Amino acid sequence: MLESIIEWYANNLLLASLASFVMYMILYRSYKTARIYVAAQSYVKKSKKLRKKKYNGILLVENIQKKRKKNTNSFQKLKRRAKNQVRKYFNYKLEELPVIRKYSYGKLLKRNNKRIVIIIRNEKKILKKIYMAKGLKHLIDATNKYECLNEMILFLHNLPDALLEKQDYDIYLNEQEVLIGYDVK
Repeated sequence: MLESIIEWYANNLLLASLASFVMYMILYRSYKTARIYVAAQSYVKKSKKLRKKKYNGILLVENIQKKRKKNTNSFQKLKRRAKNQVRKYFNYKLEELPVIRKYSYGKLLKRNNKRIVIIIRNEKKILKKIYMAKGLKHLIDATNKYECLNEMILFLHNLPDALLEKQDYDIYLNEQEVLIGYDVK
């Protein structure tokens, strides 16, 4: 059996090298995808611990409540130190959410190219879409326009759990009559 395979390779060198190259590419792609999935899995475990200790949205809301102008709920009305804390939190979430999406919607040997989109809508009309790649400026603009800083922080705090469980998750703002939700496209 082995001798016949070696003889076929020797007689059809061009075809054999092409078949070997295709097989190598398939194995390499599978290896790379599996490695990305395993790395995302360990990142998700670490991020759960970080969410409890360092990047806790509930504690952040309580902390910045004292560091803003009275009766406001927007980013621009925060004092400087609170703005830096919120920026740091948003940057972490913009880094964390795509990795959690890769882990929860991906499979071991199959890549997933879907993206997370935060959607602000008014009943049926979509008012704003925020993509994770260009998210920081758009998140800050949305919190200023709709005055929903606390709600956005709490939404981003609970979003990883919703992504891992593949559940729908929305927050309704009574004052502006808008709904903050997400979609994976």
